[in-house]
Formats: sequence, C-alpha cells, structure tokens
Amino acid sequence: MSAQDARAQRLARLAAQVDWSKVVDPYGGGQYGPEVLERLWSASRITADRTCTNLHYAANGDGSSVRAAAAEMLPFLVEAARDPEVTVRFEILQTIADIADTGNTAPTATVAPILEGKWRPTVDPAWPPAWERAADSLVPLLDDEDDIIRAGAVDALAQSAAHADTLITRLRTCFENEPDLWIAERLVLAVGELSRYAIQRREEALAWLRFHMTAEGKGQEPDFDEDIDAWIAWDDEVRHDVRLQAVQALRRALPDHTDPRYARVTTDALLASSTASTKPPGEYSAALVDVITGADQRLGADLPGRLALAHALLGHDGATARTGGLRIAAGLMSRWRSAVPDLLPAVAQLVGDTHRENQLFALRVLAMCGDAARPWADLVAAHLTATGEADEPVREHAIWALSRMGDDRCVPPLIELLTTRGEFTSGHAGSIDRRWNVSDLSLTEALAPFAAHSDVLLDPLLARIRETAHRRHPYYSILRQWHQDGGSVVPRLIGLLDDDQMLMVAAHALLLMDSGGVAAAHRDRLRARLSPPTSSRDNDLAQISPFDYHALTGDDTPVRALLHSPDNSGFPKPSPQLSEPTLLRACVTLGGSLGAPAADRLRGMFREALSRKPERWSDAPKGAVDRARALWRVTGDPHEVLPGLMELTARSALEVYQTPGEVEALVLLSEVAATHPPVAGLVAQRLGATARERIRHDNRFDAMTSVQSLWQLTSDPQQVAPALIDLVRICPPPGSAGPTILDPLHLLAEVAAADPASVTPATPILHALLDADERPVHHDHWGAVREDDALRAAARAVVDTGLR
Repeated sequence: MSAQDARAQRLARLAAQVDWSKVVDPYGGGQYGPEVLERLWSASRITADRTCTNLHYAANGDGSSVRAAAAEMLPFLVEAARDPEVTVRFEILQTIADIADTGNTAPTATVAPILEGKWRPTVDPAWPPAWERAADSLVPLLDDEDDIIRAGAVDALAQSAAHADTLITRLRTCFENEPDLWIAERLVLAVGELSRYAIQRREEALAWLRFHMTAEGKGQEPDFDEDIDAWIAWDDEVRHDVRLQAVQALRRALPDHTDPRYARVTTDALLASSTASTKPPGEYSAALVDVITGADQRLGADLPGRLALAHALLGHDGATARTGGLRIAAGLMSRWRSAVPDLLPAVAQLVGDTHRENQLFALRVLAMCGDAARPWADLVAAHLTATGEADEPVREHAIWALSRMGDDRCVPPLIELLTTRGEFTSGHAGSIDRRWNVSDLSLTEALAPFAAHSDVLLDPLLARIRETAHRRHPYYSILRQWHQDGGSVVPRLIGLLDDDQMLMVAAHALLLMDSGGVAAAHRDRLRARLSPPTSSRDNDLAQISPFDYHALTGDDTPVRALLHSPDNSGFPKPSPQLSEPTLLRACVTLGGSLGAPAADRLRGMFREALSRKPERWSDAPKGAVDRARALWRVTGDPHEVLPGLMELTARSALEVYQTPGEVEALVLLSEVAATHPPVAGLVAQRLGATARERIRHDNRFDAMTSVQSLWQLTSDPQQVAPALIDLVRICPPPGSAGPTILDPLHLLAEVAAADPASVTPATPILHALLDADERPVHHDHWGAVREDDALRAAARAVVDTGLR
C-alpha cells in the first residue's frame, strides 16, 4: 500500500468516527465535513492553521462554552497533535487546552446578574468522558524532541482534572530533567493547576511548589572562581529559578489564601533579575519590565505585599528596576486610593532620576494623581524652563503635571506652546500599550482648568483656532469649558465680531456658549458668510448656516429663504435640493409664524408617517417623530400630535427592545404633555414604566433618557429617585460609553435638593463608593484617578445635599 493510500485510509477511519452534524460554525451555522481532515493534515501551514482556527471556534465558540463539536473532534485532534507530519501541532494542543480549560471552569463560572436565569456557560455532556479517555494519549508528547510541542502538551495536560494525581508525579519528574527554562516554568504552573483537582497528591504538590518558591528550590549557585567543577555540576542539574511561577501556581491552587511569603519571594526574584542589567531602560529590552509588572499583578489583592515590592524597586540602584517600580506604582495607585499617599513620595523623588524615561514616567504619575501631587509641585516646577531642565520632553511633561495639579505656574509655558506650535511635541508614539505610554500629552486638556487666566490665554488660543480653519477642532471645547467655569469669554468674542479675520472664529465659538442672540448688530457682516442651502460643509470655519445665523442674530430671514411657495398657496414648499430633515428643522425654527398652510401640510405628513407599517426592526418611527415635532412647533396645539405620539409609545414600556426613535417619541410626548395636564399623569406612568423595564433589561441608555424626561415633566422626587438609584447600580464607571454612573448621580443630586429623604435608600451605595479603598473605576490607565475623583465628587454631592 502506498503512503498516499495509507493516509487516505487513515483519514477515512477518523472521519467515520465523527458525527459531522454536530461540527458546525456556532455563528454562521455552516456545517463542516470530512474535508477538514484533509486541510488539517495539509502540507500548507496557512491552510492547516486556518482550519485549526475554524475548528477551535466550532468547539469552543467565544471561549465561554464547550459545544457538542468538541467531543466529536477530540479523537482526530489528538491524533493530529501526535503526528509529526502535521504542521500545526502546537496550535492543535492549544486548542485542546482551551477547550479543556473551559470544560473545567464553565460549570462554576459566574455571569452578570442581568443574565441570571437567561444564559450560562455550558459544557456538552459528552466532553468530560471524551477528554478523560483522550488525555492519556497526549502524555508521550511530554518527551517530544520539539520544545514547543512539549510545552503545548504541558498546557493541555494541565487541564486533565481526572488524571491530576498521576500527572502531578509525571510533571514533577519532567521538571527535574527539563533543560529549557520556558518549559520548566510551564511545568510548575501545570502542577499548580492540577493541584486544584488532585486528591492524593494535592498536599505533596503544594509542598513541592512551596519548596521551589524558596531560594533553596532555586539552588545556590557555587562560586565559579573557587570551584568550576561544582559550577558545572550545578548547571547540569538544571536548577531553574522558577520562584515567580511557583508563587503564581500557589495563588492558582489556593485562590482564597494569601501567604506573606508570596510578596517577599516575588521581590527577591525580581530584584535578582533586574540587577542583572545595568543599562538604562531605553537601551534594555522591555521584556524584563514586562516580567516585573506581570509578576506584581499575579499578587492580586495583596496590597501590602505589592506596596513593599514597589518601594523596593523604586529605591533600587538599577534603572530597569526603577522603571518596573514606576509601572507597578502607577498600577497600584490607579486601583487603590490608599496607594497614593503611600507611594507618591517615592515616585516624586524620581522626577530627578538619572534616566530620562524614568523622569518622564514619574512626571506622568504625578500628573495622574492631580491634586494629591500638589505637595511636590515645587519639585516639578524646577523642570519648567530651559535653565532648570535642558531636555524638552521633560519640560513638557513638567508643564503637563502642573496643569493636572491646577498649578498656574504652567500658564506662561502654555502660552508659549500655543504661540509657537499649538501642541506638545510629545505626540502619540504609536505604542501598542496606550495605557502607560508616556508620550500622549494633550494641550487641550492642559488648558482646560485655567478659566481664571482666560484673559491672557484667550487671544493666542483664538489665533490658533483661526489657523486650524475647522469648527470642530478640540480647541473650541476649551472655550466652552472656560465659559462654564466663569471665564470672561463671551464679551471678548462679541468684540471680535468687528474683526474681519476673527469674525467667524468668534461666531462659531459663541454658538458653543449658548449665549443667545448676541450679534444683532453684526447681521450684515454675518449674512455675507452664509452657506448656501445645499451646502454640506458643516465643519467649514469660513461659513455659517442659516440656523446658526438665526441663533446668533435673531434674524430668521435666511431660514425663511430656504422655503418658498411658487404656487402662491401660502404654504412653504422646499426647493428640490432641500432635504426633509432641513425642511422640518426650518419649520421648528420658524414655528407658528408659518401659519395654517404649513400646519395643514405638516399634519398630512405626520399622518402619512403614522400609517406606515414597519417591515423590519430597523424601520424606525423617527420620521414620524420629527414631523410631529415640526407640527407641534408650528401649531402649539397638543391635540395635533398627542394621539399619534400616544400610539407610537403605547408599547414602549412592554417591549424589551425599542426600535430607533421610540424613545425620542416618548421624550417629545412628555414635552407636549407638560402643556396639557389631563394627559401628564398618564405620560408620567408610561415614562416610569419604560424606565423600570429598560433597567430590568440593562438598557441604561433608554432608561436614563426616560428618567430625565420624567423629572422634567413631574419634578416629583418620589417618582424619579427609585429609578435613579437603580441606574446607579447598573451604570458603568466613568470613562465608559455613556451614560455612566455620573449621569444618574448628577440628577440624583438635583432630586436630593428638592427632597432629601427621597435619596435615603441610596445612602449605602453612596457610602460604599466613597469609603472603598479599591477604586470603583477601570484601573491601569492614566485617567483612573481623575475618573475616580469625579465619581467621588458626584457621590459626595448627593450625600451632602441629602444631609441638609
């Protein structure tokens, strides 16, 4: 028999063992067949790798469940992993390991409360016995000549809970004879994983891990100069330093137990590693820093141990050790509030570090801590000028740090930056680790806190805006922030309307201030800059739309010019180039001055929209809402739109998901109901029911909108407070996609001012937010402290108002 025939028979045998009806794409629904075996055994690595990836998804999906395909595929996956002719053996072993890991963890996995009773990770009943039978077939791969195959076998067998006792002994023997440190480390981790399931060998495995956590487990290296034979003999024994992996394995084996030795061992092992390099961080591979930070994170919630590790590294002679210490300190301070006063003094000393990257990172950590770093502002300010600091990036980071502290000594250099460049030179460096990158300073954020200095900052900022020629530039947000913080911005902008070069800059800035019709005296100048009706250049700084012109001057003539009545019927008809949204916006702007003909046409448009039957979920009633809004503005008569809006929102409180526009219809309904008391109570009930239903299904977006409308309609704390308290429970922390927890907290402060007793049920939640040491925000990024400060301020505002 030829080799080709033998291969064909082998694949046919494997294919016959599989129920292919169970091997399907969990997302697309496509079914796989025996052809995947040919592709898995393909000589083309690309083909084999793609096939392995597809089979991984078929068996494991998104990683949360073990599907029926897993048990069907396991026999041929094991045989492929054992076959030297297969080009993706390691990838197959990793697939097996992933499936087995899910099989071990899914039955006890926790799910979000909102999903309780609706979805839970599952394990197909055929998987555990199939894996128990197949695991033994992978044991010979522990002796494979290929290092990466041995490593893959270790990872897969670490998930063989049924063979834990036997495998612990086998893996320990492998460790003693393993020449490769990388594999030795995986063997230690595997022993820790298996000890979770072992019965007879569990205590033995834990004792072995504790031994290798110590210096004795590492072995004492002989003095090379004194006894070369002893050194060679020691080297031949392969006494790997696996202390970090032993700590990680013990934490995995004993997840609820914290041993004080974990932190001490981690510190000793990391300091020994970092001492091996005397090179500056910029000249040394980042691998060691990654090892340091990774080892720290494996200490988990052991805050005292991690603080001790950070202090040891921050004060170390090695530059790389200090780099690791700074990374650890940043991570700890982003997670725990108490870590800030503990670590900040040591971090501040590294503002004067001999190595530039450490200086930059230390300044960024001080900037991250904001107000808490003010005691070290003088230390930072010493690096502001070229006289005190020759390195420009260090000077810019000092400016940034002082801006985050609110120290106005950074204002003169900020003016210089605005005048000369308009941005920090330390732009995005393209790092894949955006969280702790030191080169992402923002001049916009640096300027925002200094409304009190807007008199000296405003002109250079406006000059910079004029150069950008773009009305959406982030610089505009600074002007708005200064105005909201009490800066004297609007009078200066009105004065600039007389300056031809600054006219449009000032006009677009005033629109952001919501300052009303402040430019009546400048109508002619602004009219010359009107954009044509068909223009879509909304971001063009040189032009202004008829609607913006009306907002600034109070003159509605250009808006009226968008409408005309060629048949002299008195009804404004749009030009062929005018879209319906623009027409409706014009009607909303002009309102009752359009008269009865406009109302008649809008009434017909609204009825036509109501008569449409949506064919798909995405067919939204938004068009009907927009038409209703225009009709309501033109007539001012609630009866014109109430029946239609009541119809649009009749099921809003009953359906889990709303189509786009239904919430908008509910908001408009509440606005109309505010002018018509007979229906206000019914609309309030509908808003409340909708909010409760959306909260129950974790739809915080629609829920928040509904609650805001309910508050505007009723001003009744008793109706609004319960929903807001529930929203506080389900909304994510600051920094997430809105609405975040800040939104219900801000509204809850308004409610508390009206009725302090109504927010009493929120007291336990608010005190938990205020008293927690672990910040209830996302950790490990530069904005964590600032987001936590915003959260505490919002919670404190509710508590303080409720105590009055």
